[in-house]
Amino acid sequence: MKKILISGLLILSFAVSGFALPQPQARVKQMVDSILGVLQNPGMSPAEKKAQVSGRVQEYLNMQSMSRRTLGSYWKDATEDQRQRFSDLFVKVLEGTYLNRIGDYSGGTVKYLKQRVKDDKAIVDTAIISAELEIPVQYKMIYRDGSWQVFDIVIEGVSLIKNYRSSYGEIIRRDGYEGLLALMEKKVLAMEGQ
Repeated sequence: MKKILISGLLILSFAVSGFALPQPQARVKQMVDSILGVLQNPGMSPAEKKAQVSGRVQEYLNMQSMSRRTLGSYWKDATEDQRQRFSDLFVKVLEGTYLNRIGDYSGGTVKYLKQRVKDDKAIVDTAIISAELEIPVQYKMIYRDGSWQVFDIVIEGVSLIKNYRSSYGEIIRRDGYEGLLALMEKKVLAMEGQ
């Protein structure tokens, strides 16, 4: 009887582990491989690469969470319209800032170091390795709508979200939400004109 009970518990534990959340590191690898596939494609122009990377990256980001965390305590005071406008502009600012540096990609590789998972949150540590240097990149993720999604990226110890929160918070204190949104719109127009 004891053997049957132990065998039953083992089978149950294997069955339960089969329903565990997918691994966030695999999701990061999928995203990175997808982006590198575009960046390393010699048959594409820089403009085509930007368009392809933009569409792929947005599949992996949780813009609602990124926007809320970026505005921090200011999020609760914003109207629904201001929140939506901010989210729409923020993704364009991120794209413009980072996609305009596609030409800087120099053929590095990505090393996957470790992942830590607690409930519906995860941290995945990686490093971008090139001939000259090694850059640590950490992905902070949340499990939503059946997949792991990135809500912050920490590059060499600098959080993307905290960096923007600091500068945007200062603008909101000085010029209010409309001042921030106007500044973001101006920045997006300038980046699109490049």
